[in-house]
Amino acid sequence: MIKKTFLLAIASTLSLSAQASYLGGFANTSINYLDWTTHTTHKTGQSSHKDDFAYLELEGGANFSWGEFYGFFDLENPFNPRKTQPGDNQRYTVKATSRIYLGESHFNLYGHVYGTWSLPGKENNGNFHEVNTLYGLGYNTQIDNLWFKPFIALHYVDQTYYSGNNGYVVGWVAGYDFSVSDQNFSITNWHEMEFNRHERYGNGGKNGFNGTLAFWWHPTTSITAGIQYRYAYKKLGEDFLQDGIVYSLKYNF
Repeated sequence: MIKKTFLLAIASTLSLSAQASYLGGFANTSINYLDWTTHTTHKTGQSSHKDDFAYLELEGGANFSWGEFYGFFDLENPFNPRKTQPGDNQRYTVKATSRIYLGESHFNLYGHVYGTWSLPGKENNGNFHEVNTLYGLGYNTQIDNLWFKPFIALHYVDQTYYSGNNGYVVGWVAGYDFSVSDQNFSITNWHEMEFNRHERYGNGGKNGFNGTLAFWWHPTTSITAGIQYRYAYKKLGEDFLQDGIVYSLKYNF
């Protein structure tokens, strides 16, 4: 039922896109390096193996009169052999988010799909995957250069170890743009709080959170450099706080 509903939503979105006016968008490619804290790497050494890694990303978004769309594709550990130790193996991550505006209000129908797939390492017997499907209600607001887009959504997960309903998620994306001495900067944050998860899902219990706080420098229209603080609690396969720093360099198309 979830899959059928999601496919119908995609079809409706594509139909609306063909009829609606395009208002703007962006696209970029980037190289990134996630440096987990020593605490995180050490404590996950016998479980989820949080080793430092590089990843390549394609990212983009578009606004239409009916709503907006955002997505990215990541290739993690692109320079490593396909079969290596857990934590160093290649992984693929995809996210697609859409907001369909409800008339002239600030509310919107919210949906997103986030999926990650891991190729087996020497100590693995098979691929790991997790696909999270969220569907609910969102809200868009902006005051000058500050924008904030919260949402609340039901959560369905398709995972190697558990598939089914998985509670609900409350979260947001937010950002603030500013200038200092003719240099352009921005601060962004995405944050997701998961509640009432199924006991078979694991990850430390019913509740957890996950997110990133980022600082960006835009020296030119084509180049963006950033430092991101990555954090997760009772998420990413562990029941404790995991955190690290992501160093990013983007080329904007």
